This record gives sequence, structure tokens and C-alpha cells, in this order.
Amino acid sequence: MEIKKIDETFEGDLPYTALLYCPPGVGKSTAIGLIAEQCEGNTLVLDIDRTIDRTLAKREVVKDTSRIYTVKIDNINTFEDWTENLKELGEMKKAGRLNFQNIAVDNISELERCILSDLGSKGKNKGVPAMADYQYMQFKLVNSLRYMKTFEVNIIWTAWEIADEFVAPDGSKYSRLYPKISTKIVDNICGLCDVVGKIAVNKDGVHGIVLEATQNIYAKNQVDDRKYCKVEDFPKFKKKVEE
Repeated sequence: MEIKKIDETFEGDLPYTALLYCPPGVGKSTAIGLIAEQCEGNTLVLDIDRTIDRTLAKREVVKDTSRIYTVKIDNINTFEDWTENLKELGEMKKAGRLNFQNIAVDNISELERCILSDLGSKGKNKGVPAMADYQYMQFKLVNSLRYMKTFEVNIIWTAWEIADEFVAPDGSKYSRLYPKISTKIVDNICGLCDVVGKIAVNKDGVHGIVLEATQNIYAKNQVDDRKYCKVEDFPKFKKKVEE
């Protein structure tokens, strides 16, 4: 057992795990590109929804894509293909061949749907997922995130955004925005992430990330004290929270 003080174990450049979300078309793929552009190492994108190539090829926001690589996840036989790809990445890590600074999953909302569709097509309900299929999917995603955190690289998951009515303990109701993930695991997934941020674009076309939770926005930042930032500044975490 190796016991250390927190001050001895914390370094500003430790790998982080982030979940970034927004409505479709607002900037998930662009965010991955902007973050990759600011990093010295390579970025691998596990492509689920088939949007990142087309988005970044336009060079409208992200100018340098030379360090971005993609692997297209089979969106028909998804459960098996996703499992095999993670297994191969794990083997690359053990062999010292995982030469990526960031691994991004674009996007987790579509991955959920693809896994359920795959499992449903192989069941007995004429393509409709059974209750057990939902449980398989939920455990698979949570365990996948836990496994990817062992790669010791930055993990970035993206998701679509959903709004729902939230009831506070005092009975008041309000609308809250959060990542479009199964309600049974959304808190588990977000809890495993160091950062949960909502991507937004202002009237001038600047892409930013909200990092502080409000009554209406699900967000958190356990790495530093920033409440929001430009997307391109996202990887520039401070080493310690300033007092």
C-alpha cells in the first residue's frame, strides 16, 4: 500500500475525464476538434454518429486536424464492436502502444440507441429491446467509462442535450438541461467524470463551455475553479485552485 498526501499526488496535467453536451448541431464535434487542436499529442475519436469527419473537414472553426484520428464504431453490430474496440485499446495500453493524449467518444447518446437497437434486433420482440437489454446497455456504458479511465489519457465523452422537469425537495418545479443519457445511469456517468460541461455558442459564433451548475444546468468542475471557458481553453486547467 502506497500512501501519499493529496498535495503530493495532485498534478495539473493528470488525465481528466469529461462529459460535454449540447443540442444536436451546436458543437460537440467542433469541441473535440478545438480541444485536439490545442493539445500537443494525438486525439483518437471513437465515432458513433458519423458527424465529426464532415464537421471538421469544412475547416470553418477547427483549422488543424493533423493530430486527429478516428475509428468508426459499427452502428449495426454495436455491442460486440464497441466491446472489441475497447479491448483492443486496453491491449495497446498494456503494450505501451496507446500513443494518444485524448480519446473521445462522439457521442454517447447515439451509442445508447445503437446498442439497444442491436440487442433488440437479436431478441424475440421483433426488434424491440427487452427490459434485460436496457440493463445490458446501462452496465456496459458505466463499465466502459470505468475501463477507459484506466487508459491514463484524457477521456472526453460527448452527448446530446435533453430538458426535463425537475422537482426540488421543497416541491418547486423547474426545467433542467442535462446530458441525454438513460436516467438510471446519468448520475453514475456524471459522477465518474471530473468535468461535466454544457457547450454553448454565443451570437458572435464563439464556442464556450459552462462548467458551473445552476438550477437549470447540470454541470460540474472538479479540476479547477473555472465556471466557464472558451472551448479551445478547456484543456488549460490550472494546477491548483487559486485562493
